[in-house]
Amino acid sequence: MNLEYIKLSKSERLSIWLRQRLSGTFALDTWLWRYAVITLWLVSCSAVAISAMGMPTGFGTLFDIVTGLALNTIAMALFSGGAAALLTIVGLRIPRFTAGSLLYVGVLAYFIFYFSEFGMIGSVIFCVLLVLFALAIGLVIGLIAGNWGRRYVKIMSVVLAGGVVLSIIYTWSGASLSISGLSNSDTVSVNQSDQGDVAVLAANLSDPSVAGSYLFNSYTYGSGQDRHRHEYGAQTDFVSQSVDASTYINDWPWLRSKFWGFDETELPLNGRVWMPEGEGPFPLVLMVHGNHLMEKFSDEGYGYLGELLASRGIAAISIDENFLNYSVWTGIPDEDMKVRAWLLLKHIQQIQDFAQQEGSLFYDKINFQQLALLGHSRGGQAAVMAADRDRCFKGDDGLPETVSYAVQAIIALAPTDTTVDKKQTQLKGISYLTLQGAKDSDLVNFYGDRQYWRTAVSGDANAFKASLYIEDANHSQFNTEWGQSDQAFPAGLFIRPKAVLESKQQRQIAKVYVTAFLETIFHDYESYGRLFRDYRTGLDFLPATRYFSQYENGSYRRIADFEGGNRADLSPGVIAEAVDLTDWRHVEAFDREGKGKGNKGVVLEWADNGSYTINLSPSLVTGIGQEDIMVFSMANLEHEQTEEQADAGLWIDIEVEDRSGTAIRLPLKPFMEEGPPAATDFTWLPGMESVLSEGKYKDSDETVFQTYELPLGSFHAENSRFNPSQWSKLTFYFAGGPGKIMIGDAGIMPE
Repeated sequence: MNLEYIKLSKSERLSIWLRQRLSGTFALDTWLWRYAVITLWLVSCSAVAISAMGMPTGFGTLFDIVTGLALNTIAMALFSGGAAALLTIVGLRIPRFTAGSLLYVGVLAYFIFYFSEFGMIGSVIFCVLLVLFALAIGLVIGLIAGNWGRRYVKIMSVVLAGGVVLSIIYTWSGASLSISGLSNSDTVSVNQSDQGDVAVLAANLSDPSVAGSYLFNSYTYGSGQDRHRHEYGAQTDFVSQSVDASTYINDWPWLRSKFWGFDETELPLNGRVWMPEGEGPFPLVLMVHGNHLMEKFSDEGYGYLGELLASRGIAAISIDENFLNYSVWTGIPDEDMKVRAWLLLKHIQQIQDFAQQEGSLFYDKINFQQLALLGHSRGGQAAVMAADRDRCFKGDDGLPETVSYAVQAIIALAPTDTTVDKKQTQLKGISYLTLQGAKDSDLVNFYGDRQYWRTAVSGDANAFKASLYIEDANHSQFNTEWGQSDQAFPAGLFIRPKAVLESKQQRQIAKVYVTAFLETIFHDYESYGRLFRDYRTGLDFLPATRYFSQYENGSYRRIADFEGGNRADLSPGVIAEAVDLTDWRHVEAFDREGKGKGNKGVVLEWADNGSYTINLSPSLVTGIGQEDIMVFSMANLEHEQTEEQADAGLWIDIEVEDRSGTAIRLPLKPFMEEGPPAATDFTWLPGMESVLSEGKYKDSDETVFQTYELPLGSFHAENSRFNPSQWSKLTFYFAGGPGKIMIGDAGIMPE
């Protein structure tokens, strides 16, 4: 042994040993394995670029992607180099830098899949498959290159892989953004389906989505100090007063304050206004967005509704609540739901102040006894909470006086319906409309249906409630700024239902129903009421897809109640009986996740043939005539049956009988087709619906009711001896089984 080496200290000997040991760190990473490393790097860059688009910083997409790629490259180099050094010290004779790269990309892929809602096991499986695939591709390219032409093949491989990365980014981001950014004036292919010779289809309604005769002005009000949008900053038209929400907010991260320039004690009141020209006063609708990425502003997304409503003599304001939205970097305030509703009420208060200022564009322009609240997603629930302020904000003296305004209508686009402070909202005497897409991969359940059943309009001649379930609509495209996909990247790569309506088509539905609803409430356009009673009256201007609708007005008289536990005794004097049914019981309606919707119905199942009869008490039919309409809501429960049973279809007849024994039986189909439920595959990965998001997408459909209207005059026309005022029995006859349905309610409404 060298004498000089012996004289060295332990640390010096260790240093020499490490240098010698590490001198061959990359010796086994031959040219073949380097191709694998390049491929792994390109895959990691693709993953990071896509993920960066779902993690905005507020500095722009290009900055986010470039920064992400740079950090990824540095991190991969450091991690792979460190891993290679460690493997060298251990003495493991494998391509060490390549092994480190494999491990790095594997860990990166695992977290990307995990935050894409794959779950732990699914994330492990897919990250292993991804890195093995990338490794195999790299090795194949290396083997093809061989010793000849390696340089050229390497260049071509990098160019090709880079092209793939750019194609992925364009396909999943740029293309969807361009679709969602289509002009609102683009034509929409409408539903020309022939539903048969039904009188209701000859309504000849005018298209509510066509602009009205009013000219209008648009402007903004805001804090005057907004950091990110000049229209709420120095260029705002009116300066509003900020509000202190610290009573309701307990957590406001410093990074959120850094981004916005304020905290929970100084929340701004910002709004985009579309005001009709003329003397007024005009009805007013406040529109509020839901939860989206905080750094991608949402309040601009309802301009297409604001312009249309203003052209029809209805003032509209889109409320800014982006500062309450989710951010990858700061999360979301735990109390955001309540604050969203509270801010709506504070905006009403602010607008009242503007309206009292001479010279203000609001001066004498607003009829505060004709207000409507429109909300999307969490905004839909916030609108209901604001209307139900006595339940949600009892004791808050800082809100506008209840007598100073009146909310007449609520519109909820794909709303949430969470329990806040252990309370659920109730609406009474307020008209309610909700729209939901069956391909909504954000809120997979029809939560607006819950609020529909909790809304009471009976006895109020001016109020009604309606719902529309749209087979091919999703969540995001009601807002022009939210893009085509409901899920941010990277989850948006995997959770993408097929055949979703284009952005302009989905917004066409919103324009038709929102405008018709508010014209009916504010301007007494009774003809539009037919659209809510039967969606087929609007097929000339609605996109081609399937619809399911419900309707009830203040004149509705319930003749059967299925809420009780006794299936035979529906209510005093109303007895039910069944013949040859394999199942007959009162149960709660369930959503996709097997959770109750809050309303019960009667489930009826048959093998071949069967019947279900409701025996009516005389008091229920007093005053009923042939001009009245029998109404019931029914859901096809095909999804709870086997495929063979579902293929059998439904064959239903309806029979009415009076106390003299005169009975008339008519098939249901001529009044309205009993279609199958709207089923959705939320992912393009076969079998992954049960894995992603803890089984959130497992069930393809849920219990959705359709309202059926059968004029008693149609039965009277078949046999003039039938006396509606002596009506005693209502019977459903089933054939062509097996089949299964659920009836939600049954009653009478005047025509």
